[in-house]
Order: sequence, then C-alpha cells, then structure tokens
Amino acid sequence: MRKLFIVNSRADSKALARFKAAYSKCSEEHPGESEVIYTEFAGHASEAARKATEENDLLVVACGGDGTIHEVANALAESSTPMAVIPLGTGNDFTRSVMDENHRSNCEICVSDLFNGSFKVKDSDLIKVISFDRNGNRIDSSSAWCLNVSSIGLDTEVQLRAKGKVLAHPDSSFVRSTAYITSALACIFGNRKFNFKYNALRADGKPNESVKNCFTLMTICNASYYGDGFCPAPHAKIDDGLINCCAIESCNLIRSLYLLTKYKKGRHENYKEADVFVTTKLTVEATGARDLNGNYDGEDFSGHKVTFECFPGAIRLALYS
Repeated sequence: MRKLFIVNSRADSKALARFKAAYSKCSEEHPGESEVIYTEFAGHASEAARKATEENDLLVVACGGDGTIHEVANALAESSTPMAVIPLGTGNDFTRSVMDENHRSNCEICVSDLFNGSFKVKDSDLIKVISFDRNGNRIDSSSAWCLNVSSIGLDTEVQLRAKGKVLAHPDSSFVRSTAYITSALACIFGNRKFNFKYNALRADGKPNESVKNCFTLMTICNASYYGDGFCPAPHAKIDDGLINCCAIESCNLIRSLYLLTKYKKGRHENYKEADVFVTTKLTVEATGARDLNGNYDGEDFSGHKVTFECFPGAIRLALYS
C-alpha cells in the first residue's frame, strides 16, 4: 500500500523537524512507496486528500494537529481510502483516544510503523453536523463531519482565546502547552450562561427534550478528549455507533471552578449539574436572541439550530498495532 503524507507546514517547528528526519530515513529504505505534500494554503490538506481518493490501494496520513486531521477526515468521509494520523500539533486531542503515549510522543515510531505495515485498518464512526439559520436554511459553511468532539457554549469562547494566545506566540512551547487551561480559567470568570435546549432519543429512558434551557456548555463526542486533555466523554468509543453527550448546567462561580477540575479529568458524570447520556442523533436549538456558537474538532461554527447524527463506519482509520 502506497502512503501519501499530508503535512501541515505550520505545525510545531520541532515536531516538524523530527518528522522530516524520520520520513527521509524511511523513504530511502522504502523507495517508491510514498509521497509527501507540505501544505501551502488554507484548505490544501483537504484538496490533496480529496484527490487521493481517486487512487486505489493508498493510505493517506494526516500529519499535524486536530485541524489538519479534521480537514483530511472530511475529505475522506464515506470513501474507501483509509486515514492514519501522526500528531504534530498543539493539543493532539483525537490521538489520545486512538494511540498509546509512545506513538503520541514519537513521530519517528509512527512513520516507521506505517512504512513497515504495523497498523490495522478499522471502520470508525463520524458525526455529521448540520447547522441551520432562523429560517431553517442550511448553513454550508457551518456544516461538516466531526471525527473527535463538537461543543457549544463556553468551550468556544475558551478556544478562541487559546487560539489567539498560540497565534501571538507561535514559537513558544510553554504557551502552546498552557493556552487552553489558562484560557478556560479566564473565561469561567466571565459569561457562563448560554441559552439553548436539546432533543435526543436517549438510551437512559429520560425525556427526549432537556428540562432546562440555560447551560454553560454541551459536548457531543465521538471520542473522549478535546481542549488539550479535557475529558468530557471518558467512555466514548469511535466504533460503537453512538454519540456521547454531556451538558453542564449554569451554576455559580465556586461551583463552576470545582466542576471544571472534575470535567478536566473525566470525573464529572455523577454530579447533578452534568446531564450525561448517549444517543445516535441530537438537535440543539438556541432559545434566546443569540445564535449558537460552537466548534467541531476545533473549527468554529454557528447557527440557530444544529443537528448531530452518528454515521457508523463512515471513515476507515489506520490504527497502530
């Protein structure tokens, strides 16, 4: 199987240098078995991956952070072309659910395993996210496939702040490693109330529609981690045909800070403020004057109403053995 490595040229400079050295070594040992493309413009990863679906017996390798993985996954969704991942980004949150720490920390091992065939291709789920405006019209720019985690509310505010910090200090590993948690703490002292309701056919037998309509955040998860290690869905599996959901009610500052520490470690499920359930399809709708702001795999979206539906086996993932 030939390999196409699609590399985010704006990835962490040290990680990028390590990848280049590992790829050079392995490609010399396996001539003619691979090709590498370094992204040159926004959307380049998606374009290259979509073109790759025209070739048979090809493995596409997304090399970068969660944004690069999101781009490639959207291009390969519902195709027969499998995707592997090499983490070169800031949080690399999706890889926490599908890799051991040895592979997450050593791109050299990932490159070597791919060239040596030490991986297995597995059919995995995707969540289709579709946004609508107040008139019920689909918003294409805010609709996509989600491979990892989608969220609405405080998370988006935190993410925007964290992105700003990383962009302001692109070469600082300290800023990269602390951007999300410091942004979370800053935002939690600000607005923590977002008006929306949700409706889902729940596996726990509780009412389909949420009783309350004021929340701090809601996560809709295919995998377990996001936001540089936060764990909203500790029991999520990427191949079970289910969406793991968690809605956190709005509460006072002291309680919010306490819940944040539990939420970070995935220990929030038994608290009364956390509504945790699984479903296959979910609708979230704004109940106030403000539309929903959220993100899927770290990419921003907005809309008055948003649907989330699990599509089992919608993507083929190459997982390290």
